[in-house]
Amino acid sequence: MSKKIIAIVLELIPVISAVVSFYLFNTSKDSALIRRTLLISFLLALLGIVFFFVGRKMAGDDKAVRILGLVDLVASIYVIAFYVLVIFSFGL
Repeated sequence: MSKKIIAIVLELIPVISAVVSFYLFNTSKDSALIRRTLLISFLLALLGIVFFFVGRKMAGDDKAVRILGLVDLVASIYVIAFYVLVIFSFGL
């Protein structure tokens, strides 16, 4: 596999994790499997910052990698903003 394809796959992980975590958080179902999936997907979405730098290191000149890198940063900001809102909701 080329570095470009590996970088694109790595940068898709936080994006898909952010979408999955958003969907699972807004669903009315609750189980141990959903809670564990939420935990893992939030962690992977938060690691979007790491995947951003890894993707830039591997194939930084590719346009798809740059766009996915920005989306990775948005996924990380989503998780941080979510936890800030949770902290404020418990504090009020």
